[in-house]
Amino acid sequence: MHHLFIVNPVAGKGRALGIIPDIEARFKDSEQTYEIVVTKAPGHAEEIAEEASARHESLRIYSVGGDGTLNEVVNGIACSGSESELGIIPCGSGNDATRSLYPVRDPVKLLNVLPSSGSVPVDLGRLNGKYFINIASIGFDADVVLNRNYFKGFPLISGPASYILGVLAALVKCKKYRLRMTLDDRDPIEKEFLLTMFANGSYYGGGMKAAPSAKMDDGKLDFYLVDSCSRRKILVFFPRFRKGRHETMKEVSHVQGTRALVESDSPFPVNLDGEVHMETRVTVELMDKCIRVLIP
Repeated sequence: MHHLFIVNPVAGKGRALGIIPDIEARFKDSEQTYEIVVTKAPGHAEEIAEEASARHESLRIYSVGGDGTLNEVVNGIACSGSESELGIIPCGSGNDATRSLYPVRDPVKLLNVLPSSGSVPVDLGRLNGKYFINIASIGFDADVVLNRNYFKGFPLISGPASYILGVLAALVKCKKYRLRMTLDDRDPIEKEFLLTMFANGSYYGGGMKAAPSAKMDDGKLDFYLVDSCSRRKILVFFPRFRKGRHETMKEVSHVQGTRALVESDSPFPVNLDGEVHMETRVTVELMDKCIRVLIP
């Protein structure tokens, strides 16, 4: 068994780099081989994971960084079509995917147990050919993530605090997005939405329980559709959203499925595990039991 640690040097304002001595200590007297590779630019983690998966028959790849690093590593493994197993050493500002997977999220504790832990198969989502392990979304919260990525670069601003600041900044503009949406074989829906989510995991935004019913191994994606509403209503919605108590609100529709098509005449922001880009058409699909994850 070979162990590959992919380290994002800027994750957690340098926290990921600080884990390297712990990795070296963990494998000091081990008979198993390991290597540590530090990423050099956005997208590099995906390249490293895909190339290593092609070289090694028995490989465990560890994402040492935040949710963005994890997304790249997941895509590298999934695109390779290999049997490489995924481990997560959370060192970012949000670390939301691990909240659905791990009973503990301390990176040093996980480092000590994951190399000897077993793995289980979990689902992935795929949006326009790009894989995600946690949550993809469209609309208001994608605007929030854009703002959050700006605020989290400030000193003394935590992951949850940066998300709250992102919400407040998005509220000022309060953009609305008219979308045409088809979920599986249901009749199409066309109207203005505040946000829509396609959830494999339950948490995002630094611990907000956005998709309380979602499970990563149930063979379904959880679709949350939130109708457009006023700023006043948004201020009522988000405290409940943060704690996972929004499913019963009349503005929220929740269904499960395996495929979605979303279209619009105007570009809309898409959030994919914390990375945001603009689209006018997206297809979302479930990839059942697509990757094996190390579980302590």
